[in-house]
Amino acid sequence: MQVPPISLPVWRTTDVLVVGSTTAAVSGALSAREAGRNVVLAGDENYLGQDLGGDLHLWEQNSNDPLVQQAMKACEEAPARPAALKRALEHRLLAAAIPFLYGVRPVGLLRDKGTRIHGVIFAARTSLFVILCDQVIDASPFGLGLRLAECPLSPRIADRIGWRVLASKEPIGWPGEIQSLPTPYRQVLKDGEMSYAGFELSISRSGLTSTPMGMEHILRASLVDEAVWFAASHLIDPGIDELAGASRRESIHDLTDADLAVGDGIWNASRLSAVADLSGLTDPSAMSNLGRRTGKLAASHVRSRVEADLIFHSGNGATGNFAFSPAFLRNSGTSVQVEALSFPDWESVDVLVAGGGTGGAPAAIAAARAGAKTLCLESAHGLGGVGTTGLISSYWFGNKVGFTEELNGRVSAADSLSQSKKGNGWRPEVKSAIYHRMLQEAGGTAWMGSFAFGARLVGNRPDGLLVSTPFGCGFVKAKTIVDATGNADLAAACGAECRQIGSQHVAVQGTGISPRVHPGVPHQNSDHTFIEENDPEGITAAHVQAREKYSNDFETAPFVNSRERRQIVGDFEISPLDILAGRTFPDTIFTASSNFDTHGFIVHPVFMVAPPDHKPLQAHVPLRCMIPRGIEGLLVTGLGMSAHRDALPVIRMQADVQNQGYAAGLLAAQTAQSGQNFGDIDVKAFQQQLVTQGIISNATALDEDSFPLPAEAIAEAALGDLRNAKNVAILFAHPEVSRQQLIDVMQMDADPARRETAALILGLMGAPQAAGPLLEYLSRATWDEGWNYRGMGQFGASMSPLDAQIIALGRCGTADAVAPLIRLVGELNGDAAFSHCRAVALASAMLKDADLTLALAGLLDLPGLCGHAFDTMEDLLTDTDGDPTSTRSRNLALRELYLARGLYLAGDINERGRQILESYTHDLRGHFARHATAVLATASSEPDNHLELA
Repeated sequence: MQVPPISLPVWRTTDVLVVGSTTAAVSGALSAREAGRNVVLAGDENYLGQDLGGDLHLWEQNSNDPLVQQAMKACEEAPARPAALKRALEHRLLAAAIPFLYGVRPVGLLRDKGTRIHGVIFAARTSLFVILCDQVIDASPFGLGLRLAECPLSPRIADRIGWRVLASKEPIGWPGEIQSLPTPYRQVLKDGEMSYAGFELSISRSGLTSTPMGMEHILRASLVDEAVWFAASHLIDPGIDELAGASRRESIHDLTDADLAVGDGIWNASRLSAVADLSGLTDPSAMSNLGRRTGKLAASHVRSRVEADLIFHSGNGATGNFAFSPAFLRNSGTSVQVEALSFPDWESVDVLVAGGGTGGAPAAIAAARAGAKTLCLESAHGLGGVGTTGLISSYWFGNKVGFTEELNGRVSAADSLSQSKKGNGWRPEVKSAIYHRMLQEAGGTAWMGSFAFGARLVGNRPDGLLVSTPFGCGFVKAKTIVDATGNADLAAACGAECRQIGSQHVAVQGTGISPRVHPGVPHQNSDHTFIEENDPEGITAAHVQAREKYSNDFETAPFVNSRERRQIVGDFEISPLDILAGRTFPDTIFTASSNFDTHGFIVHPVFMVAPPDHKPLQAHVPLRCMIPRGIEGLLVTGLGMSAHRDALPVIRMQADVQNQGYAAGLLAAQTAQSGQNFGDIDVKAFQQQLVTQGIISNATALDEDSFPLPAEAIAEAALGDLRNAKNVAILFAHPEVSRQQLIDVMQMDADPARRETAALILGLMGAPQAAGPLLEYLSRATWDEGWNYRGMGQFGASMSPLDAQIIALGRCGTADAVAPLIRLVGELNGDAAFSHCRAVALASAMLKDADLTLALAGLLDLPGLCGHAFDTMEDLLTDTDGDPTSTRSRNLALRELYLARGLYLAGDINERGRQILESYTHDLRGHFARHATAVLATASSEPDNHLELA
């Protein structure tokens, strides 16, 4: 079929592009830079030195390679700490001014109509972008660039595969051989010394029948041992292929310059070299030396750039209406038109699960148990997500029933730590291995280090996904897909309507990258920044900052532990009002349990009246929250589900997402086997399967929708405690009925406190009748204690009572509010609390008065209120401290950003608001950049009406 061309943004144009995260990639980049060329590095890991720190080559102190020597010297200890090695390599690129990106992988080459390379197409999650270049160095382990160029390959026979682990004693249960590594670790901690040893595990390849993509899953499933404290990210594998048609050399040291040139503008620093001695291919020092040679050669062959029509090149195979999500890149000012998209056809499955984390691994297990041919894709190297490789290895709250109860039992049987914590904590390596084993037992498989980067649409239904693996990319056909990315990646690629930070607000739960002080310390939570999951630049900077922040620790987590990401607009959106009012549904598929663990500030007006507290609640979550509106054949789990962002804290706990994922897998298998759409299934019959599994109760399966509530219940709420969260939720959920009742309370109730609260609720509803009473309160008010941003441990109000009244009065839209607001703005100083700045900024944007706008501009002139955007890596590193829950930088930026937003939308003064917002469009904290960009796209003449309350 005829495939329309697509336009892809260009991130950088450079002389030499290095592909890979290995030591060879770093050496190649530095060598080309030393030769005077512009260089960019793009790697698929979230660090550098994949074959050094990632593979646990930590005993290389006697290396004769300069780069490895310097990295080891920077660690100041033997054996080295993985995080220290990675940090040392990052500093080398930063010092050489070489831009680099993490978590991106090449999926296509751009050529002219001849053979000349002009650039590489990269995938970052489901977004595609281009780096234009003249020379490409492929330093990925398994030759991703060479495979895209369709270089001829021959099978390679490697007898054994290795894998390194750190353990308290020799592991048991490994089906191959075990060899101790030299020099055990001894690490001094605050509460004493811990020691452990390194072991190299090996196994004969002849006994393994899996594909290369599934090999790691099989071996991880084989090692369930609580003695294993830390496992290498990758198998030590010389690869399954080598370049064909070239003379085989004895070792990589014997390769000639001609051997390294494998195409017009492509250089080989991967493991595909044709050599007899394979040991050098997995030796970081030998590969680093090879990278240095290729870098010098590539630099010497750079030609002048020419404009040309570019043709996509990734191999023949699947074509069709491939769909991708928009790329988020700050420095992209140009784009290229790409034609003839095609990808190799790989295989066909019943259920394809994208993401093997908290929801994805259970979904894959459930689908495989139901008899569906199931494949799970996971970008990390280990199943389980934030609770395993993410190091948040304990439950906060959550309804520990159903599959979660079963999983806890399996983990506790293998892990004495889990037993001692009654299933509420665990060793990450044990739980991850249990996931692998349960999936293998069920008959499913997983491809590690792999992710979906696009979908093929047939009408409004995806019939498969484009998949990137360490061994190349291709198309996998599927009958049903579970989007367990936690970021609605596939739903967004398919064109589903999604929600993420825009012009309305920049409220997002705090996130972090957890440190691992010591491999034997299994748990570390963090909340020290904002990271946008669709932002490769911001993610790269966050990982570099984390290693700087935790410079003395053993390691950092391999991915971002987000608590809030992109969400679908589903067939139903669950709100805080549903949760607080105890709403039931006819299609509940799991019942969550948690308190409002907000990790930041809230935007829903219900919490401006009745702030969240520590009290746990239950929340019934309907199936419709998992179905993206208008898309068939796709279910969305976890943080990507359809929910108001202030409802997420109650329904995102690990124990609950595990059950939700299991339910999604069961339903995906059922629809794949029956050919039904989700709207055609017998929901009540499906709920009985969940009852059998223990995920929901039989009573829940009999529920119907309890909304709208009867008039009597609404009247009872109006007559009751107006600071009670349930009552307030009922009133906000039924405004047509409750408004007149609240007006009556405001005007006639004998209790002045109830009159004031009724006016506040009405004002937040936008009722003009509340303007008079609110104005009376405001005219005599003085500033109370405000709230500064707090992430970890934030409960209760995130604004003061006066802040809430200011916002409510702004929604009423009365011009009489201007004078008292100007007075209050004038009383603020450079140390003003964020909540006060937020309140006056929101009110100013709603009222749009020239005098009030002038007062807001004067506030921004105070020392300390401006200049807090971070648009370079150096800014982030300079600001870094060792606190895993630091808040200062976020608070300062939030104050400035909200005031600039208010000033800009209120009419602006000398373009001051615009200038500040423009500075944040380049901020490496992606949510800030998104928000500032969206606000600038909003005409200041448009009514604001405090959109964050919508």
